[in-house]
Amino acid sequence: MTDKSRLKGYVEAIISSATFGTIPLFSIPVLAAGMQISSLLVYRFGFACLMMMAVLIYNGKSLRITFGEGLRLTFMSLLYAVSAICLINGYHYLPSGVATTLLFSYPVFTVILEIIFSHHRLTFPVAFSIALAVAGVAMLSGIIVNGFDVNSSIGLLLELSSGLLYAIYMVAYPNMKIKRMGSLKTNFFMFFMAMIILALYSFFTMGHIQPIGDVHVFFYLLLLGCIPTTISNVTLVMAMKHIDSTSVATLGAFEPLTAMLIGILVFGEPMTWYVVAGFMMIVAAVYILIKHHA
Repeated sequence: MTDKSRLKGYVEAIISSATFGTIPLFSIPVLAAGMQISSLLVYRFGFACLMMMAVLIYNGKSLRITFGEGLRLTFMSLLYAVSAICLINGYHYLPSGVATTLLFSYPVFTVILEIIFSHHRLTFPVAFSIALAVAGVAMLSGIIVNGFDVNSSIGLLLELSSGLLYAIYMVAYPNMKIKRMGSLKTNFFMFFMAMIILALYSFFTMGHIQPIGDVHVFFYLLLLGCIPTTISNVTLVMAMKHIDSTSVATLGAFEPLTAMLIGILVFGEPMTWYVVAGFMMIVAAVYILIKHHA
């Protein structure tokens, strides 16, 4: 792998994580307007699909896939859809910046999965970084300071589940044949299938998909489908073609930074000492991982 290719992968991973961190900026106003999470996610992936399909058709790309590719894409879509449900459900129990930062547990899960399935050795720096990240997650959730309660415990479980599913997605994709597909085409089919999965989930849980209430909600949903969905995930897939999964995951440090800034500056969420301490502990854990894998 050339230095130019690696640098390109780093830039793509940074763009992916920073744009993904804008999820609360666009989703919280929609949730506040009364739309349920399942409907929000259907529109999120639906708008993303329309944007990507328009680009694919404009560039004359074929949308044909094989049966095997369809099965693999369905599996990846299921991981992504359930991860998204857990992430946004967590906003009901935790401040948005904290909730999205807890998703940042996925770099640690990524390393653990690679140790288990790729037989990577568990070294002291990796073990220490995992312990530091777990402590940071506990600080961010407020459990260490305020103790366990229903809201923080449920929120913590949801966000860690989202992080684990995202880590499985990160580790599985580079080892699948669909890696050879174009980034835009891969994401189009994954989002299309995720949209179908979420539509079925919405019908089973609510009996319908909620209509878009007004132009402001439409605007937020459109941006949600564009910035933290289309741009973030296309650049993520591009990055995983240039650098390894652990490097992509560790560069996800830009995601919680973006989410925390949005939560504090836009939504007026509190910046307590334990939130800052937890964030610094997680960033320190990621720094150790980066140095170890350098």
